[in-house]
Amino acid sequence: MHRTPRREEILDVAAALFAVHDFDAVSMTDIAGAVGLSKATLYHYFRRKEDILGLIVLGTIRDLNAFVDAAIAGVADPGQRLVAFLEAQADYFEQHRTWFQVLLTRFNNLTEPTLRDPAIEWRVNYENTIQGIIRDGVNTGVFNAERPNSVVRAVLASVYWLARWYRPDGPQRARDIAREYADVVLYGVAVRRRNARTARARSAR
Repeated sequence: MHRTPRREEILDVAAALFAVHDFDAVSMTDIAGAVGLSKATLYHYFRRKEDILGLIVLGTIRDLNAFVDAAIAGVADPGQRLVAFLEAQADYFEQHRTWFQVLLTRFNNLTEPTLRDPAIEWRVNYENTIQGIIRDGVNTGVFNAERPNSVVRAVLASVYWLARWYRPDGPQRARDIAREYADVVLYGVAVRRRNARTARARSAR
């Protein structure tokens, strides 16, 4: 669908509504009123509310893929690539917070196959990216993961859930929080405790 400034404005306004309210609770009348258009004029741009949601979801997951791919390109070490992945995911979220929230919370409202199927393909591609990082780390001995898929789910969930509680006026940037998540994934709380005990034992000798 051809993108114009007016279409972009409609998508931005609709994303803000979808992020706060249930998809079914938002009507085309609500969107038209929020944009300052008549309902008839809104239908000139979009036939259905699901078309609007589809462009938001598909555009977000497609651009997120490109953003992360650019961030990890050329990073050979799996550990550094994992950090770059998490930082890029956090950066993209912070720059496109409302659309990202809609992607996470309203994906299941897409029922039209022509909208849902390509969005699923992009989501699978995104998940394959982090799976590839974890697999490379395990194969090269950088990561020790008995169940790599569990690590993948933890990595994806860490910043996905960040979108539900993060506040831009808080004390930390999303990227800073992502680095903390990366530290937990790479080093683990138990490792830090063991190292701390070892250091205390050595200092007591």
